Amino acid sequence: MSTQSNSAALPLFSILMACAGGTLLGLSPIFVRASDLGPMTTGFYRLLFSMPLLWIWMRYEAGENATTKQILTRNDYLILALAGGFFAFDLALWNWSIDYTVIVNATLFNNTSAFFVPIIMWIIFSQRQSMRTLVTALCGFMGCVLLGFESFNISMDNLVGDIVALLSGLMVTAYVITVKRIRDRLPTGLLMFWTSLVSLFGMAIFGLLFQESFWPLTNNDWMSVLGQGLLVHVMGQGFLAYSFGKIPASYGALIMLLAPVTAALLGWTIYGESLSLLKIIGVSIIMISIVAVRQGAPKLKPTNDEGLAFGKGLKS
Repeated sequence: MSTQSNSAALPLFSILMACAGGTLLGLSPIFVRASDLGPMTTGFYRLLFSMPLLWIWMRYEAGENATTKQILTRNDYLILALAGGFFAFDLALWNWSIDYTVIVNATLFNNTSAFFVPIIMWIIFSQRQSMRTLVTALCGFMGCVLLGFESFNISMDNLVGDIVALLSGLMVTAYVITVKRIRDRLPTGLLMFWTSLVSLFGMAIFGLLFQESFWPLTNNDWMSVLGQGLLVHVMGQGFLAYSFGKIPASYGALIMLLAPVTAALLGWTIYGESLSLLKIIGVSIIMISIVAVRQGAPKLKPTNDEGLAFGKGLKS
């Protein structure tokens, strides 16, 4: 059974990339609210409009690493397909749950991966987590609870939506762990392109099953799906996928709690939603948890893009 060492801190650049990715994910509910499309087709177009940029990213990496061409095995394709499938189910379940429970419930349950990831990594993959990691993960999740506590509502009317939102959180957990298992070997652009392609087909199937309209797109729809495609998916998910090659999956899941923090701050700024003392305390606990766990986390074995500057293209 492997045990995580506390001997060295994580690389700062990778943490900053993960934080940027987690923050950009918080833009998603703002863009979704602006869309007139159904939840499934909104997710479909988010992926569709990200594909050209992801293809360019993948081809750029291939050109920069021409001497070390990546050959994918059958097992690689299987893992990429699994990761894409988990992500499609996460998008579909979370978007669907919003219609059957309050947004706060859906957001909170969708972010339970910060709690589930270290436990699953421990139980299934025998990666024993330090007490510091477990405590900070629990504190971060409790901060998320405080962030949505005032609007949180458990009732029989919301029960189906709450269960579906919790399932979406489990899909996020599965996605994070699956990406982590293959990210050490594959470039970020290639990983993002193939998982997004699988997710795209998944969301198209869900859109057809739910009989949602794919056309026409209003001005609000264009703004929403282009913003999600570029800022949320290519940059947000891409930055997180890049950082997963450098940081433990449990820490990556904790950093993803920056998404509800960003959503709460933008809701306050743009829509005038209240930012009470309790929410401020919740935000503070999440931020402290992210900072506190870094010094106790292990330094991972460098991958083929260790130390590369962002301005040189995030080669991996």
